[in-house]
Amino acid sequence: MQRLQPARDAAFTIIELVVVIVIIGILAATALPRFIDLTGDAHTANVQANGSALQSGVMLTHAQWVARGASANVNSTTLEGGAIVGFTDAGWPENAAAAGGDGTATAAECIALWTSILQPAPSVTTDATGDYQATVQGGGTTCRFAYTAVAGRQIDYDLTTGAVTVTVP
Repeated sequence: MQRLQPARDAAFTIIELVVVIVIIGILAATALPRFIDLTGDAHTANVQANGSALQSGVMLTHAQWVARGASANVNSTTLEGGAIVGFTDAGWPENAAAAGGDGTATAAECIALWTSILQPAPSVTTDATGDYQATVQGGGTTCRFAYTAVAGRQIDYDLTTGAVTVTVP
């Protein structure tokens, strides 16, 4: 007659389980940040938000031009806070001068326009020391605000059409 021997328990001990959980935790803590990099998304959201704010400011300023008669004789308006913005003949904000503009802008005028329309505004300079770098494109008809923290992100404002274009990768 054969005796039956009791089967040995084939389970993990609590110490083995704790060691495995600790190893998985260490791997997750070191590897997860490499897979989840949210800084790029934050920079993109920053540029998109500022582009939308600029578009809203341009449209509100244009609406003031329309409300005041929508003609080339309406050459500037005073915004809330006392900023003065000049218009192109089509009524799009062009500069921060009391007189109407000539349809083109300089980098300094783009900066003045940015800070007049966006209050409070991220810093804009003609070099890369600010949040955005202002340059002029298209023969002076487009203000480009390049985001300096990450290359490839920019906001373009077309003085002839009032269009604001946000470029993000």
